[in-house]
Amino acid sequence: MKKINLKKTKDDTFWLRVLSVFIAIILWFYVNSIINPIKKKELIVPIRYNISTLPKGLVMKEPDAREVRIVVSGTQDELSKIDEKNIQAVVDFSEVRQTGEIRLPININNPYHRINIESVYPKNVMVNIDNLVTIQKDVTVEIDGNPKKGYIINGYQEEPNVISIKGAESDIKEISKCVAQLNLSLNDRPFKTSVPVKILDSRGKDITSLFDLSQKSIDVYVDILKTKQVPLTVKFKGKLEPNKVLSKIVLKPSTVNVAGKEEDINSLNEIVVGAIDTKMLQNVSTFQFDFNIPKNIKALDNVKRVVITIYTDSIVQKSITVPVEVRGLSSQYLVNLNPDKVMLKVKYYQSNQNSIDFSSFKAYVDVSNLTQGDYNLPLVLEKPNNIEDVEVSSSYIKVTITEKSQTQ
Repeated sequence: MKKINLKKTKDDTFWLRVLSVFIAIILWFYVNSIINPIKKKELIVPIRYNISTLPKGLVMKEPDAREVRIVVSGTQDELSKIDEKNIQAVVDFSEVRQTGEIRLPININNPYHRINIESVYPKNVMVNIDNLVTIQKDVTVEIDGNPKKGYIINGYQEEPNVISIKGAESDIKEISKCVAQLNLSLNDRPFKTSVPVKILDSRGKDITSLFDLSQKSIDVYVDILKTKQVPLTVKFKGKLEPNKVLSKIVLKPSTVNVAGKEEDINSLNEIVVGAIDTKMLQNVSTFQFDFNIPKNIKALDNVKRVVITIYTDSIVQKSITVPVEVRGLSSQYLVNLNPDKVMLKVKYYQSNQNSIDFSSFKAYVDVSNLTQGDYNLPLVLEKPNNIEDVEVSSSYIKVTITEKSQTQ
């Protein structure tokens, strides 16, 4: 029996290969269209202005456009791998040669080879190029608030007091002043602090962000002093005649307001304006003195001269006898005093003699709430206001209280 040898024809092999390719294409379309399809995604990317490429002496003013909208496409897997920080929108200035408004293209740097850029909006930006200018400007310190009550600001020192300001020429022209604004909060000691510098236009608007400053802040030392109202006094040389006294001394002004370091102010209790010889004194004498404030003390009043009026008088002494009264005695008691009169040695100014009412002297003991018995009570004296001194013959009174029924 003969064996039959079955062989595949070359045509059969060819069609098998064609079929395999066709199936592979079908699978590829399936995977890409169903499982991992092509999609689009919108990205918002900040625009990076590469001002380092600007020619020397030119500067870009604040741009209007800050970001660009980019539409990209790719498979779902590839889109998921995108980090927006890696896609850059860059404006280059290497071709700029003049000032004014210039339209420049936005260049997109895409590091993802399997991601396509479909659209960019905007594609161009309008930038304003100006001359780069540097000026010197004085810094003005503005102090807001107050130190603690009883203290004043004696002054301040800033360092530095001049700074360099670099920016667009048109912006530089808008500068009105350069300030360092310092806020006080009930300070009572000198202090040093760092204060930010601000650039203001004529309307008071803060335009600091438009410029590069040589100093973004300055050091300010504030001197704070303690205040005090100090009495003015006068000294006397020599002694007055016997029975003569200084009845009144009037200084105009009588006090001055001063300021100084805390330790100096605390130790200052008076300011002596001068010395007067008692031999020069009459009944009424007037003197003028120019005086100086002690070293390290600052005068707050514009006062350098004081007028002093001095009144002298003679002391007169007179003896009078005054009965001792009893006050507060209950109606059921009787009282016996020992002594029942006291001698008063009264001293007063001779100039007041005619105005003194000697009958207004009263001496009494207070027996309120006391019952029968023996007591040694203090004497209470009432006297006119224009009496300088009184000596009493007896400061205590022996008091005996008895009931009325026992004496009847």
